[in-house]
Amino acid sequence: MPVPTVVNPHDDAFVTLAERNYRAFPKIKALVERAADKALKKLYERIGAHPVTAGLLPNEEIRNRAAKAQFKHWVNLFSGEFNAAAKARSANIGEVHSRVGLAPAYYIGGYAVVLEEIISAALTRGIHSRLNGRELGNVIGTLVKTAMLDMEAALSAYSVAEQRDRSNVLASVGEVLAKVANCDLRAQLDDLPAGYSALAEDFHTMRHRISQIIEQIADAADNINTGSGEISAAANDLAIRTEQQSSALASTAEVMQEITKGMIDCAGNAKQVNISVSQANTEACKGGEIVESAVAAMDKIKNSSVEIAKITEVIEAIAFQTNLLALNAGVEAARAGEAGKGFAVVASEVRALAHRTTESAKNIKELISKSGSDVHQGVELVGQTGRALEQIIHQVSAATVQAHEISEFAEKQANSLQRVSRSVAEMDVTTQQNAAMVEQSNAASRALTSQANTLKQLVDKFLLERRDKLRPEGDKGMWKRAFSGKKAA
Repeated sequence: MPVPTVVNPHDDAFVTLAERNYRAFPKIKALVERAADKALKKLYERIGAHPVTAGLLPNEEIRNRAAKAQFKHWVNLFSGEFNAAAKARSANIGEVHSRVGLAPAYYIGGYAVVLEEIISAALTRGIHSRLNGRELGNVIGTLVKTAMLDMEAALSAYSVAEQRDRSNVLASVGEVLAKVANCDLRAQLDDLPAGYSALAEDFHTMRHRISQIIEQIADAADNINTGSGEISAAANDLAIRTEQQSSALASTAEVMQEITKGMIDCAGNAKQVNISVSQANTEACKGGEIVESAVAAMDKIKNSSVEIAKITEVIEAIAFQTNLLALNAGVEAARAGEAGKGFAVVASEVRALAHRTTESAKNIKELISKSGSDVHQGVELVGQTGRALEQIIHQVSAATVQAHEISEFAEKQANSLQRVSRSVAEMDVTTQQNAAMVEQSNAASRALTSQANTLKQLVDKFLLERRDKLRPEGDKGMWKRAFSGKKAA
């Protein structure tokens, strides 16, 4: 960037020296030569005591050289015309002061100390005794006027130097900002005037900080890119696993539905079996009651047989007595002869009847005895049947309880399987939703990867000075791009 031309706004002099002023120069020169030592001594004692000026002129040797140069300047100032050459010498002093960083206030203050001492010498060392009032006034006025013109030229140089410095600084700043605008953060803002050192320091601090931020952004972009790639890979793997899980859950849901349906049918069958067993238990109980009734009837038959046997014994006894009576009647009829023949026939018939009665009673007794034995066996068999029925009833009762428990358990299992089937169905729905969310996450990861790559490309445009202070593992003094492994432009 070209440096603008600096124009001295003081080239058109507002005040100049007249002839009468130049006539006073020899007297002023002689006065300066006599009073300068004391004035300069006083000035440089003050300079050495002040922290700012002492820093600019840190030792006596430097201050002595400066004092000699200043004395020479004043002698030359009053040795000839205050022309362009004189103004140039004054301006050169101002440029030197500006370059070393001496503020105008210290320059003016130092001039005031010297003028005070020279004017005091003019008024106290007898020069006024050789001059009339007008001449003395012209000498002192010319001294002050020339000193002011000298200061004006020096201060104008201050202004010109400052304007030039500002122009140079603006040009330098413009150049480095143009480089920064082109993503080159290696630009240096060097060789600035002392007054702009803070600007240079702030710029380099800013550049350093921006470089660090770009480095961090570059690292973050790399990390994002790597992380998004890992997320994408994990999301793809998760999508595959979720799809497999969804398929497995769908198959499981179908199997669970079949099992649930089978268990519901089993529960229904168990309930029907429970009903059938309950009915069988009821019928068995009725059979038990019938057997008990049969046992009671057989007992009655047995008792009746015993009674019949007793009656048969009575009949046998009667038949025996009847036979005896018939025998006696036959004996008596025989004794009666012809008269007893009819009675003998009756007695014979009665005896035959008694004999048949005895035979019949005997047969009946035998039949009753055999019937009693059969009845006894029947009672035993019916008793055994009753006991068997009792065992059957007991077993059927136990089977009824177990069938009821099986029915309840089957119903509970059916309900549990229904809940499990619903849960599996819900898991299937949730898995499908997860699969959709995984696909969304995968798409977001791909978008993040794309954005990270875009960010990486943008950051990659910056040229950074990667030093140890920017990154501990960097190569000091080497220029690199923001991303490792890229060739610096």
